[in-house]
Amino acid sequence: MIVRSLAAGLALCLAACFAAAPSRAQGDRPFTVATSAEPDSIDITAGIFPPINYVVMRNVAEELWDYADDGSIRHTVASWERSPDELSLTLHIKPGVKFQSGDELVADDVVFGFNRMVEKTRPFMRHAKYVDKIEAVDRYTVHMTFKQPDVTFFDGFDLFPASKAYHDRVGEKDFVEHPVGIGPYKFVDYKRGEYIDLEAFDGYYGKPPAIKKVRFVFVKDNETRVAKLRAGEADIIMDAPFPEVAKLAADGFGIVKLPANPTVSIEFDMLNKTAPWHDLRVRQAVAHAIDADAIIKGLFGGVPQRYPRLASGEAGFDPTLKNYTYDPALAKKLLAEAGFPNGFKMPLYYTGGFFYGFSQTAEAVVLYLKAVGIECDVQELEGPKGFGFLSQVQKDPTIPFVAVSGMPIANSGLPSLEALTLSFYPKSPYVLYDYPEIGKGLTEAQAELDDAKRADDIKAMNQFLYDQYASITLWDGMSVFAMRPGVQYQPIEHRMPFLTVRNVVMKDMATTK
Repeated sequence: MIVRSLAAGLALCLAACFAAAPSRAQGDRPFTVATSAEPDSIDITAGIFPPINYVVMRNVAEELWDYADDGSIRHTVASWERSPDELSLTLHIKPGVKFQSGDELVADDVVFGFNRMVEKTRPFMRHAKYVDKIEAVDRYTVHMTFKQPDVTFFDGFDLFPASKAYHDRVGEKDFVEHPVGIGPYKFVDYKRGEYIDLEAFDGYYGKPPAIKKVRFVFVKDNETRVAKLRAGEADIIMDAPFPEVAKLAADGFGIVKLPANPTVSIEFDMLNKTAPWHDLRVRQAVAHAIDADAIIKGLFGGVPQRYPRLASGEAGFDPTLKNYTYDPALAKKLLAEAGFPNGFKMPLYYTGGFFYGFSQTAEAVVLYLKAVGIECDVQELEGPKGFGFLSQVQKDPTIPFVAVSGMPIANSGLPSLEALTLSFYPKSPYVLYDYPEIGKGLTEAQAELDDAKRADDIKAMNQFLYDQYASITLWDGMSVFAMRPGVQYQPIEHRMPFLTVRNVVMKDMATTK
């Protein structure tokens, strides 16, 4: 606690020193983004945790379609037709689109990218599960057939073409270490743990980006990112810590909030049939023991929001669902009824390293649960190691597991059906739930072509999960971008919180050199 107090004092001192720091011309230094999100792979077709890799590499790689600022799908390098039964899809690639390697985008690159992602990106399996066959019909035409309709294809399907010609020419090692894509920026340099440098790609098919040089610096410590912004060492920071948002705004820094992945929740390993939390009453007790609203207001300055399942406007939103109430007396009563009048001990893992607020939330949860008799052993799961451990738990459910985790539920940047699939589909990688009702419901909903009926299916599944206390929402993700005066940024709404540099506008264009 003493060390933490000293660190907090130092952070406040730094903030005071830099509060009035003038914005200064960068000259030839690159536009600098400070983020905690260092990719586990700079090859976008081979990452363990795609949302983190996308923060930087979505500027290098693009899919065959893109998203407008409002999150709607827009045509870019391909057009398409779907059969009336949605069991086949034909993609027509625009001739003349170039990878940063100089190779033209052709049909073989789409097939190569798809097969590579199936092989090397485990989360992509959920996208590919309904694809029966993909083939290049001719140089610019790709045909896909499906085992059943998949209505989430364009909204949730991250299909990145990969240059087969470049791979064949340079080999696997150089292909991975010097990635190319069809995006507006080309990869220049990567110093692990420090930065990735990008430059504008002169051969980009679209509007040339105004900012010519970009450096993404990796800064895991939240206060250090803020200090860099105040000192003029960063032009924009991601994941601005919630308690600093009001202070930064008052000091003239620009603030943009994007409701986005993840929903911070208590996640239970429901494959473990002998754990105390397999009893519904225990999960109910955990829910009623935690004052989530106090966490939001007291720790996070009221910045995040909280929804019982989905947010208004999402398919399947149910206004009748209410957040679980804080009632520690009820929690103790439920624990006693479940046979744990004196509580029990359990591990409590939390996601670390990428998103703001998990460690602070875990600390608060520990105190709330201790008050009703549940003792927690807190452990951090960071990055790819965390996903490896989840895979172990899925294979061996006797490993006790409860976590403060980032589950895509509300405002996830995914369609609500895709978010449900990722979080609760029994056959998905890392999912620790085995509800037959959800497996059956998701399969049927993904094949349902009527939007209203599909929304009803989603609503029913969320009602089931709500009644089961399958996960307990503590707060919904809010990605906060903070930027120096003169910088404006428009994130893509309803999508993952990656930073699209071509959407940055600056009044002092000298900083773009």
